[in-house]
Amino acid sequence: MTIRAITARGSGPLTYGLVPPKAAWEAERVAEVARKQTARLRSLPIDAVVVYDVQDESARTNEPRPFPHMRCVNPATYAFQHLADLAVPKIVYHSVPNGDEEGLGRHLEAVDRAGGLAVLVGAPSREQSGTMSLREAYAYRRRNHPNVGIGGVMIAERHHRARTEHERMLRKVDQGCSFFISQAVYSPEAAKDVLSDMKLACDQAERPIPPVLVTLTPCGSPRTLSFIEWLGVYVPPWFENELLHSSHMLSTSVKLCVGVFRDLHQFAARKGITLGCNVESVSLRLDEIEASVELVESIATFWGPDPRMNRPNGGS
Repeated sequence: MTIRAITARGSGPLTYGLVPPKAAWEAERVAEVARKQTARLRSLPIDAVVVYDVQDESARTNEPRPFPHMRCVNPATYAFQHLADLAVPKIVYHSVPNGDEEGLGRHLEAVDRAGGLAVLVGAPSREQSGTMSLREAYAYRRRNHPNVGIGGVMIAERHHRARTEHERMLRKVDQGCSFFISQAVYSPEAAKDVLSDMKLACDQAERPIPPVLVTLTPCGSPRTLSFIEWLGVYVPPWFENELLHSSHMLSTSVKLCVGVFRDLHQFAARKGITLGCNVESVSLRLDEIEASVELVESIATFWGPDPRMNRPNGGS
């Protein structure tokens, strides 16, 4: 599976992102979670499933972590073994700072065998050093696994501070990235700034604009909201006010996320940018998981009244 194959039909990918179960859980519990996720996602009109590699980002901030960090099942193992019955391609994240070439090689080999895609992720902050840099990981992939398609991460908040995120993304394209998945987006203005500068830079250099998947995350509680902000995601004051003063925070967050994507989808269409969507569920709460499914179904309508007819993997 390639992003190019999806975007060739004129629309961006629609994906579903999730976190693997905790590594400390018993095998039976992990298998049960995988069965439930497979059943839940099988009928959704998605092009791929995104499986995250969760880092401990405590070094990025002095603020206490709202939820404790717990090591998760290896994302490649979970994607290609536990979710093997889910008949859509997998996009699997891999954190490179604390790994080595051997571990990266195993990850890329697993992705290659399964026909998936990889997203390589660097350190969460400049202050956090590691055994391998993202640049070194890209170079290793070019030398040893050039046929494995890889993507990068887009962080709109970083662009707001320095207005260089589009330059960072284009350098990653030069190092092999063929698409980008954003950090969770609640501010369409911040994302539009990146997309606009990307469009201008690509036009000036006469190079194609890489596809971008905008990540949307339902939020159903003040604690979840505090965790989202702890991760460095910018939640505009108006968005936060709407959530915290709503009679049903979770339903409100779904409606607001749809509005954010509608704004970005229209903007990207005017600019000729291929824009997809990655709806993620990183919560253990059933109501937030169900809200993410509702959000996928709402976003799918942007590709037509019957998305299962328009998307090749929908309903598989």
